[in-house]
Amino acid sequence: MSKKKGTEVKEARGITIQGQPVNEVSLLIEKAIENQLPVETMERLFALSREVKADNAREAFVQALARFQEDCPIIKKTKSVMNKDGRTIRYSYAPLDSVIEQVRNVLHKNGFAYTWDSLREDEHIKVICKLTHNLGHSEQSTFDIPIVKSEYMSSPQTYATAQSYAKRYTLLNVLGIGTADEDNDAQDTDRIQEAKDPKARIIFLLRSLGVEAKTKEEYEAAIKDKTKLVLAPRNFKEIISRLEIIISEKQGL
Repeated sequence: MSKKKGTEVKEARGITIQGQPVNEVSLLIEKAIENQLPVETMERLFALSREVKADNAREAFVQALARFQEDCPIIKKTKSVMNKDGRTIRYSYAPLDSVIEQVRNVLHKNGFAYTWDSLREDEHIKVICKLTHNLGHSEQSTFDIPIVKSEYMSSPQTYATAQSYAKRYTLLNVLGIGTADEDNDAQDTDRIQEAKDPKARIIFLLRSLGVEAKTKEEYEAAIKDKTKLVLAPRNFKEIISRLEIIISEKQGL
């Protein structure tokens, strides 16, 4: 009889008592208590109840996230980094505080809250952003970022910059949203050098840092010095990320 009722529970969507939704597992537990069923039966019912609640919370999370993404505007890039000439814009981005300001109301409307945990390991910091729905289900995004020493910033400032970058990255990632594309008007001749090819991008970033390498060996040495990584296809994405962080630190971002 228990097995049959359990099957019915999984197929049922629940009923309402005095305006409150009640699933059939709860009703079965009440009946089991009234009839003083064996402890083993009660344990199975409670386990089934937890499973149903978890499934419902997960479904609610997915639906709420879909509504959030539909309601959330494209994040505006509110801060610009200038080229060396001080007149043209190299690139724009959305600082963490700006991202939070732009998503706060839509997050609250859809029942979401977020938290961060940070763990420092040697010269790296791991940041975990946890997004939780008000029914209890949560998802998280993790980003491990190097703490690159800089002559322009103190050690605490370097740590704070890396942490802020990782927080922004993980929040956008766990929410499944992006930032607005740059306006064509903001692009300048230096932008031409920022080719889609990762190697060209790496060279451009190195030149932005004042590196004047000419040979492959000199570029490899510069990359190893700046990022602690070997120039290899598997590392291209991380090399670009670390070089961009160094540039941000140099600009005091």
